[in-house]
Amino acid sequence: MGSTDGIERNHRTDVEERYGIGMNIGQKILLIVGAAFAAIGGVLTVTFAGIGMTFREMRAFLAIPVFFLVLGLCFIAAVLIGVYKKSVIVKKGTRYPAKIYSYTENTAYIVNGRFTVNVIVHYFDKNQIEREVVIPTAFEKGSSSYPIGMTMDIYEYRGKYGWDPKSVRNEILPGEQELMDDKPVNPSKLRMTAVQCPNCGASYQAAAGYTGRCPYCGSYHNVE
Repeated sequence: MGSTDGIERNHRTDVEERYGIGMNIGQKILLIVGAAFAAIGGVLTVTFAGIGMTFREMRAFLAIPVFFLVLGLCFIAAVLIGVYKKSVIVKKGTRYPAKIYSYTENTAYIVNGRFTVNVIVHYFDKNQIEREVVIPTAFEKGSSSYPIGMTMDIYEYRGKYGWDPKSVRNEILPGEQELMDDKPVNPSKLRMTAVQCPNCGASYQAAAGYTGRCPYCGSYHNVE
């Protein structure tokens, strides 16, 4: 995953800094592929066009590099449009501090043979009603970018959500226990299991299939 981390750092300078919002790993890969296709297609298009001026029969092969050039530009445009739309949500939307509650697979992207992961967050809206929303972070499974129990800023604008990847932090929010508690459930249906806290290593009993809170260090994690 070292190469992917390098990709994330190298491509933050242009698009992300310009629009003030992070790209998920799928967008970064698509941007790199698009840039590569456009560069190779552009060079070959110029080369074949130059040769075609001397050898007319070579002009028939121009369609191949032009195809790669156009395909690469389409990839780049798709990423830029997506990032711009997210930036509008962040700039014009209402900011809410939210708790990272759980994860769900993002089947739109596959990295290293596995689906990427979206974040499920809980937050209180302007009417102090608890809400749950899936944030399309699309980070690689196993990454520590969005630990459960941490706080992050999300933005809501006309029913759509954006987020600030730089805002992930260890902050206790008012009503945090309610946000992190599992929703009402019939106690008789709970299956308690012995778990080991991935943060401090302590063992304790927790309900399987829900988010557990370690009574020793206070960290949250999913209980399988």
